[in-house]
Amino acid sequence: MAPATDIPPHAPPHTTLRTARLVLRPLSMDDVPAMHPVMSDPDSMRYWSHLPHETVETTVKLFERWIADDGTGRNWAVTRDGGTAVGFVNLFGVDKRIGSFGYMLAPAARGQGFATEAGRAVLDYAFGAWNLHRVEARLDPDNRASAAVLERLGFTVEGHTRKDFLLGDRYYDTLICGMLADEWRALSARAEVAA
Repeated sequence: MAPATDIPPHAPPHTTLRTARLVLRPLSMDDVPAMHPVMSDPDSMRYWSHLPHETVETTVKLFERWIADDGTGRNWAVTRDGGTAVGFVNLFGVDKRIGSFGYMLAPAARGQGFATEAGRAVLDYAFGAWNLHRVEARLDPDNRASAAVLERLGFTVEGHTRKDFLLGDRYYDTLICGMLADEWRALSARAEVAA
């Protein structure tokens, strides 16, 4: 593994990732029509870090930021066949080989294991092609479905901060979860042996 001081200036190529049931392709502006209804849905956005999008322009501006390649993130559309997005998954804020992980699925795609399947592919990329040292996820402690995804992926709950995140006019708690590269490699090795 490269020492922490040997940090590449940019992320590796933004490639398409494939799993048994999914194609994760680089997110594009063409995904706005499929994802805006999700991002404007109060129930879908209940645990997200932004309020529901009131206009499609809000979703357009967010996607423009996500798609701009500044070398600190990668965003994938979660699809069944490379076509219409049923969600997205992202790595963002990468600095000194540490990054953050997030995801969202459309309601019709939830409860089928897609978030876990997509997450495994993205973590393989994060700890493989990108050679990250650590990936973390922050979530609302009440978001039990997302906490279960992170648990299945092997994240460790590292802390619970109280009323540290302002969204709208209310403060929320944050659950902090982390995964280290050597932990991911050990989990992957055990999965290969079991297969």
